[in-house]
Amino acid sequence: MHFSSMTRSLFVLILLLCTQLFSEPVVINGSMIGRLKGKPLSSLRICDHHGKPVPFQIDEMTGEGEYVLPDGESPNTDSGNGVLDDVDEIVFLWEDCSIVKEEYTPDANWNIVRIERNSEIREVFISDDPSIPVSSVNYMNYDHGSQLLITPFYYAQFRKNRFHFIGAGVKNLSGNGFIDLTAELKIEIMLRALWGLIPIHYTEENIICVVKRYKAGPLRLIRRGDFHLNLGLGIKGSRAAVNQICYPQIVNVPVYVHVPIRFRSLFGDAYLDMAPVIKKRAENFSFKIPQASFSENIKGYSIDTMINLNPNHRFMGVTDGLSGYGWVLQATIPDSLLEGSGFLFSRPSSRSGAADCGFRIKIRDLQKGHYYISNWVIFPVESYNLVMQNFQNVIKPLSVYTRDGQFTNLLSAPAKKLKRK
Repeated sequence: MHFSSMTRSLFVLILLLCTQLFSEPVVINGSMIGRLKGKPLSSLRICDHHGKPVPFQIDEMTGEGEYVLPDGESPNTDSGNGVLDDVDEIVFLWEDCSIVKEEYTPDANWNIVRIERNSEIREVFISDDPSIPVSSVNYMNYDHGSQLLITPFYYAQFRKNRFHFIGAGVKNLSGNGFIDLTAELKIEIMLRALWGLIPIHYTEENIICVVKRYKAGPLRLIRRGDFHLNLGLGIKGSRAAVNQICYPQIVNVPVYVHVPIRFRSLFGDAYLDMAPVIKKRAENFSFKIPQASFSENIKGYSIDTMINLNPNHRFMGVTDGLSGYGWVLQATIPDSLLEGSGFLFSRPSSRSGAADCGFRIKIRDLQKGHYYISNWVIFPVESYNLVMQNFQNVIKPLSVYTRDGQFTNLLSAPAKKLKRK
């Protein structure tokens, strides 16, 4: 992947600012800090115990669960009111918070947000005093024209009619810059209609998505897209609306899937394959599934296998021992309905790469309703081994305490169902 000199310089600057941290996002909303509700968003500030400005981002939301996004062909800034409401989200990073000492007693008048992870406690102060400076740190560099996102820990290349990436790289933890690791995300959908008599097959080429609006802040990029399955002959089906949310070290794509009728009343069964295509130059990398004790090098003899372990809430990763990424699937589909699902490994890739490293969800029967599915991609800072710990923090969110009560980090909270507009 080649970047312009300006892009390279900007990346080096960002990297120097935050090389030593694991950027775990903390997401709270206005309902957790009641004393600040109704305050102008432009007046809100966050600082640590020493008064040092903490990088943060505020994203307005509507009552329907839509983010207020100012950029793109269909911005919806007219949906915001500019003051803190219950559903508006505030994002900052765990690593920027102050460590709380046992002998520390906070001032009762401060707007304190306390976060707990295992036995460690951290805090930030939130104020509506506009005289407090705003941090100049920006972890996200996004160019919508080129559809390129660069953070200190990864880059992702998108395309205007794709919601998923068409190329991605990871931070080179043993050297400088990035390792150009993956090509496009491979997606295959197979349905058997009329009780299994008619097979229907789709790939990533049939999944069309147009990002209508977006917001690139210092801590996260939100891309709001409308997508549909291109059924051919100009026919569009299976429409949906989703938000793709990218943080400095984590990418999340939360999706609500609507099943309008009981699945088995029309389909015999179905499966969804999702696998990043690893590029041939990444020959020192391996595909790992710790809970299955599975590890295979990207380079080697031909193999096409499925590991019979339900991928839901389980970890898979690609690494050279230091650099790489981890991937976690979160779905509200009962495990009893995912029998026959598993992890996939194909070497070489069917898409002209070195290997396909992913998973298969096999669906046998679903009741009518909505199902929440989210894919998390996590990138290491100093060592791939720490990604496993980071995965647990996504599955088991941080505890958040304010004067209004005890809450959990909204990072992995299910998103609201979105409507296409």
